[in-house]
Amino acid sequence: MAKHAMGTRLKIGANFIAGLTSISGIDLTADTIDVTTLESADNYREFIQGMRDGGEVSISGFFEPSDTNGQNQIYTLFNSGAVTAFSILFPSTLGAEWTFSGIVTQATTNAEMEEAATFEATIKVTGKPSLGLTASAGLSALSLTGTGGSLSPTFSASVFYYTYGGVSATSVTVTATAASHTIQLYVDGVFSQNLTTAVASNSISLTLNVGKKLTIVAFEAGKTSKTTEIIVVKTS
Repeated sequence: MAKHAMGTRLKIGANFIAGLTSISGIDLTADTIDVTTLESADNYREFIQGMRDGGEVSISGFFEPSDTNGQNQIYTLFNSGAVTAFSILFPSTLGAEWTFSGIVTQATTNAEMEEAATFEATIKVTGKPSLGLTASAGLSALSLTGTGGSLSPTFSASVFYYTYGGVSATSVTVTATAASHTIQLYVDGVFSQNLTTAVASNSISLTLNVGKKLTIVAFEAGKTSKTTEIIVVKTS
């Protein structure tokens, strides 16, 4: 059954790229080698597969200059030419993830009257990309601390989007449980810390009436990531 693409993310190293509306690729292709001989049947040419190519990953979205570790990093990588680790994380309901090395070959910003400023980039895949299809078990428990806060909906291992509203405290902590997993916490798309299962995170500061997005990425060795998002809102 088809699954929604919403929630797909692109990571540079440990950091997500913000503001994306489209991620195209991986585009696998292969050359062919003509091995036709005088004995080829029925005068048809024969071929074997030649060199393989991982293709390109093209991304586009809204220009966000404040995205220091994402969009701005694309510009830095273009100038350095460095081979860098990337990953495309599909929604947790799909249980799939591309990981690959690449070099940035194009970075563009556009500004049109009565339109939002946009951002585009192209990443050339170098070497063999890997498609993971075995999903991690993911979180078995999730809780937050913060006066007045309430997690909605109630935690379930099959639910990946939550809100934590009504908070009156100036900060919260998050506790994620996933035995034998690596657990990473991102705050507004920026890597914050590695979590220890069932142990509270460092304090995360809040601003009145400004939503803060917490993203928890949990994965087991050799398996694809599962991503859980929580929008935290301080209302008093």
